[in-house]
Amino acid sequence: MKSPQAVAIHDKQAWMAIFARYNIVEDPVGAPAHVSGVFDKRTGVRGNGPLSRFYDCFIAPMQIVFHVDRDIVCGNSVVRDLTIEIGMSPQITLRVPMHAHYELIEEDGELKVQHLAAHWELWPMLKQQMSFGLASLTAGLALGQRMIGQLGWRGMLQFMSGVFGIGQTGKAQVAEFVAAYNQRDFERIKTLLSSDFAGLAWPAEAPLAGMERLAELQGNLQTGKTLAAGSYVTASFSLADPAAAAQLRQGVIFFEFNMHEKKIQRIRFYVEP
Repeated sequence: MKSPQAVAIHDKQAWMAIFARYNIVEDPVGAPAHVSGVFDKRTGVRGNGPLSRFYDCFIAPMQIVFHVDRDIVCGNSVVRDLTIEIGMSPQITLRVPMHAHYELIEEDGELKVQHLAAHWELWPMLKQQMSFGLASLTAGLALGQRMIGQLGWRGMLQFMSGVFGIGQTGKAQVAEFVAAYNQRDFERIKTLLSSDFAGLAWPAEAPLAGMERLAELQGNLQTGKTLAAGSYVTASFSLADPAAAAQLRQGVIFFEFNMHEKKIQRIRFYVEP
């Protein structure tokens, strides 16, 4: 909760204080990560230079509101199912569907965020941004200047690489996975898995297991918001067991893909207790 609170009041120090000394920010997943705690040429020290530049580029000049549907705690991870409202200018407000994955560690007696992975789709966001006419051009130029200043030309081009990833291919496979599961057709599911399939975890903090774990789950699987970012497709889901009318499990599924085979390599169910 400290993250949206600090972002809302533009308290940079409070926001940076939620992160561990060594931290990784992937925002969006699919673009190169911002890694802090290793040597940073720009500042000349090991520190939070990359995290600071990320804040100055993407948070400081924006009015950002988190609309949270639910937070799911799984071990040392929190998955936040939300929509981000971004005010780029008085004329431009964007709404970006997102699944944010916070991985936490204990450092100096406090929980800190070591890894933040923001799963959202860059191209739909850019199309929104470009739909406001002249205001879009003005805001886009301002953002481009900030990105060049904070990330450099290479960093800006690398950020734009976030438009590439598993995309619709992955979403189609996830839809096929859900249909096959609901028909209890596990042989069909096996055709969607990569040759190096690592397994699935229900709940996410459990050890990875084989398809027998999936067969143990009962009920009808329904997916809602589905996002493709980098090598991942994430999907908000509910699992309702008709034999137990009161039992409804909700959460977010993370499908990780083998990008060479374009098949599912790992599945984790982040699910509420």
